Amino acid sequence: MAVVLFPAAVSAPACMRVISFLFTSALILAIIGIGGGLLAREFLLTLGASSVRSALTVLHRLSRDNLQYARQCRERGGVTADVATIGGVQLRFVDSRNYVIEVICSQFQSEPIVVEKYTLPLFVKKTPGSSGIIWGTDRSAIQLEVFGRKQIVGVENEEIKSYAGDSISLGLSPISTCSGYGYQCCQQETTAGVGQPFSGVNDCPKTCYSVCQPRPIVLSLNTDPFVDEITRTTTAAPGEAVTFNYVASYEENQPVTVTLDFGDGQQQTFTTLSGKASHQYGCPNGGCTYAVRLSVRAQNGVEAALTPIMQLKVAISP
Repeated sequence: MAVVLFPAAVSAPACMRVISFLFTSALILAIIGIGGGLLAREFLLTLGASSVRSALTVLHRLSRDNLQYARQCRERGGVTADVATIGGVQLRFVDSRNYVIEVICSQFQSEPIVVEKYTLPLFVKKTPGSSGIIWGTDRSAIQLEVFGRKQIVGVENEEIKSYAGDSISLGLSPISTCSGYGYQCCQQETTAGVGQPFSGVNDCPKTCYSVCQPRPIVLSLNTDPFVDEITRTTTAAPGEAVTFNYVASYEENQPVTVTLDFGDGQQQTFTTLSGKASHQYGCPNGGCTYAVRLSVRAQNGVEAALTPIMQLKVAISP
């Protein structure tokens, strides 16, 4: 009969040595990974700050030698002999990573001349709140960020300076777009802004917010008898029940409260994005008109923007 031989069991000390080796190796790899990540972050932040400082050097040169652009400003017209053609030079961000060097014509300050365009290195972003740097004596700076590490670069007393973290206020900023400040233009029908709007922008001063949240949207509000799509009016006989049907939509996975105001002091609420309700109006002799309105409110407080499709009139015929 054949004899089967089994390897001897691994001793406990040998197992402990293997486990210790694996743990030590994993720990060393983790330390190397973390250290490499921190070094890469510092390198990227330094690279980003260096690129901005290089652009500011160009800005400094333009502040002293701008005859070419002064001529372009003069050719635009509207400049009298006693008015300087150059109103200043600036570094202005158009979004969180892209920025331009510009010359401002004194008579056309809202239409600066773009001299050069730049892009920050990968993973380097300008933090929201400022839009760029105006060359001059007053402090004007931006803050760069890479994975939570921050650095301020700017100009003060016509000198290029750098500061760590959040150590100083950023000072003056050029007038720019909402995205140039690091914010978003909210579409009033589909999104709602969080907090107070930032009005100092040249594209959407009433709807520029740090964050835009999706709004609930009403897709339809119809009746039986049918509503006239032009006048948004439905006509019913005295004592006749009017049936309302609505359909809404909401991207967020949150409960909603839908309120159907019948216009006669009564209303009905729903918790679904579609629904139906019947209502009789107390107008025995006819000749009454009621304004009906649908509203949708999400649990987080965001409401649907009031649009014509959410409103209609019910006319009770004489």
